Amino acid sequence: MELLHLQNRLQNIYELEMNHCIDDYLITDLKMADARLQAAVNSRESLLVCQENDDLFLSLYLQHEILENLKFNGPGIHIHKGNINDFCLALEGTSHFVYLIWNASFQRSVTRLEMEIQAEIDKFIILSKYACQKHLRPLSAQLRSLLFESVQYRAGLSDLEYRRYRDANYFAAKYCRFLESRNYLRDGLEQDLLKELRRFYRLNLKDKLRRINYLH
Repeated sequence: MELLHLQNRLQNIYELEMNHCIDDYLITDLKMADARLQAAVNSRESLLVCQENDDLFLSLYLQHEILENLKFNGPGIHIHKGNINDFCLALEGTSHFVYLIWNASFQRSVTRLEMEIQAEIDKFIILSKYACQKHLRPLSAQLRSLLFESVQYRAGLSDLEYRRYRDANYFAAKYCRFLESRNYLRDGLEQDLLKELRRFYRLNLKDKLRRINYLH
């Protein structure tokens, strides 16, 4: 599975116009990632961002083993415990890349929290779509529990990072519960779901949180 495929999936879902290809920003060499960040990269996936005046420089680091696993073991064939973690990391990095690039094209600043919220929602939506394509209704029903209730945070997080991931998990879970309650996911990505997702995607963090809290 190629990252460009994931980028195209997200662009189609959210109806986004972009002139940037994720492959042009991808690095898999940890030493190169450390040099770009000017610090040690301590995760298997990381969007490396540097802003100088009005110029934005970014790279997406993904551990080489993630891409190798998904190359022959992608969820398009079957979702299982041997590929779901790597798939989620690849999708998370792609989600961050798309969200940041799209917002930057409108000169909109974004917070790390809203990027994490959007990435969690993207994982739920894309995996639900794969489940529907494979007629795996039980798996689709278990995804929210798997992604939001059985979550384990990586060791070594700072207090700020932990709170950000925890809050992103909380708000994304509430939003995805709303999508389930409306049966949007029953037959895949239908127009009502697309309309809701596209509207939500374009909100800033304050309005995203207001929308989530309003729904419950």
